[in-house]
Amino acid sequence: MHYTADWTELAAGVRKYVHRWEPDDGTEPAALICIVHGLGEHGGRYHRLAAELVAAGFVVLAFDQTGHGRCSAPRGSIHSYSALLSDIGAMLGWTTRTYAELPRVLLGHSMGGNLVLNYVMRNADSKTAHLPQAVISSSPMIRSSREPGWFFERIARIGLRIAPNLCLKSHVVAERLMSDRNEQHDFDEDELFHKCLSLRLGAGLLDSGRWLLKNASLLRVPTLLTHGTNDYLTSPVASTEFANLTGDICQLCLLEGHLHDTFRDVGREEVIDRFIQFSRSFVRQTVK
Repeated sequence: MHYTADWTELAAGVRKYVHRWEPDDGTEPAALICIVHGLGEHGGRYHRLAAELVAAGFVVLAFDQTGHGRCSAPRGSIHSYSALLSDIGAMLGWTTRTYAELPRVLLGHSMGGNLVLNYVMRNADSKTAHLPQAVISSSPMIRSSREPGWFFERIARIGLRIAPNLCLKSHVVAERLMSDRNEQHDFDEDELFHKCLSLRLGAGLLDSGRWLLKNASLLRVPTLLTHGTNDYLTSPVASTEFANLTGDICQLCLLEGHLHDTFRDVGREEVIDRFIQFSRSFVRQTVK
């Protein structure tokens, strides 16, 4: 596997730190998988997953989102929620030019799982947006497992008008994300991971999750939605509600006993195999 990471101009005025994993044995890749990472993360945290996907015949890309990884913006802060969606569009546009012959799968985890669903649904009728052939949404932030009370949300909305980039600290611990000890160790040692959430980003995720449930009929890209039943961060119940509202276009896979990071959890082989088989099915359809 060949891995590179560098600053890349995806579109005019959009410069991101892009991680790229490609086969180095002369194998012709079947498709491209573009990863949108979760809150606090960065593209480099997906190295192990990318290695599995490359071994299965895919090119894999990920970029550090605003307020994350090597981006210079304050940790957990964003310009706007819509700007996050625009960045995904810029990334897909760049991949269309750079890997023109490859079908594209958009894979998002947690916050990224929310973003990829919102991106394809809000651009469902667009004539100019770059859309993938398929979507994988892993443990999406449609609704938190512990929704904020109405009083806390009201106070936060007032604070949002005064100081939108005020950051709250999360109390995420590795043991609640995944059960694999090596992954827990990597999480604890990751200097680029942060636990900050600005009021603007928090409100954007809350509102966009509610929008997904209200507009589920707009999902028109074939989607695999996976969620661990023991996820304490994002709600598997909300994922089930969403999938039930979308019809056959969305395949729901509830993973019994899994935590939030299902593809980093013990038993992740089953999860990653689902990612691979789902992606391959749309490669075959595209070739036909």
